[in-house]
Amino acid sequence: MLRTLIPLSLALLLIAPALAEKDALRFTDAWTPEAPPGRMMAGFMEIHNTGSEPVAIVDARADGFGHVELHNTTMEDGVMRMRRIDALTIEPGQTLMLEPGGLHVMLIEPQRSFRDGDQIALVLIDDDGREYSLSSEVRPRRR
Repeated sequence: MLRTLIPLSLALLLIAPALAEKDALRFTDAWTPEAPPGRMMAGFMEIHNTGSEPVAIVDARADGFGHVELHNTTMEDGVMRMRRIDALTIEPGQTLMLEPGGLHVMLIEPQRSFRDGDQIALVLIDDDGREYSLSSEVRPRRR
């Protein structure tokens, strides 16, 4: 029995850090402001990296939308502009804020209307192909 336990213990020691890193991202306060029917919507949240390695979100999808893009809003020559970006990188121990006027997830081509209180099923995908499922609550647009 000891011959079996020693190799098994060593294997667990080797794979435990990889398993811990798999769930290194935590998502809080995911929300989406209401928009008129047929209009694009944005997703905001806090992304916490509790792991020891950077994690880069490179793609996303959402139920009820044709496609999803990662965006950043910047001020250029006095005009607010939204630009698609390739990745959202969250450094170890850091929190990345996705918020109005900054980084966000752009929900494009809505296939139905969403109202206050609805939940949008969102999947974020990192550069290793791991998928992170979360729910974004539709809230009234802030004025």
